Amino acid sequence: MSKLKIGDIVGRKSYNSDILFKVVDIKKENGKETVVLRGICYRLEADAPESDLIVQPESYVREYNDKINNKINIKMRSLQPSRYGYMQKKNSIVT
Repeated sequence: MSKLKIGDIVGRKSYNSDILFKVVDIKKENGKETVVLRGICYRLEADAPESDLIVQPESYVREYNDKINNKINIKMRSLQPSRYGYMQKKNSIVT
């Protein structure tokens, strides 16, 4: 029987928990359990054997979410000046 349960947040040991996943299903096929995973910050679905998964503590999940949100904010800020610059040039030509 699986120690994991649906809703657990896990990382894959083989990838050094680089992406965190939520357990969405646990399937048993040919005597082997396969855990179906969905990325919590990335639009990604994967499966893995339970032996490759490690449940993440809430503190790390918060830290992970903050890190991803910071990356997104930095990217958005870097895109905004060029976007607004283009709009200003376009408007000045029309006028």
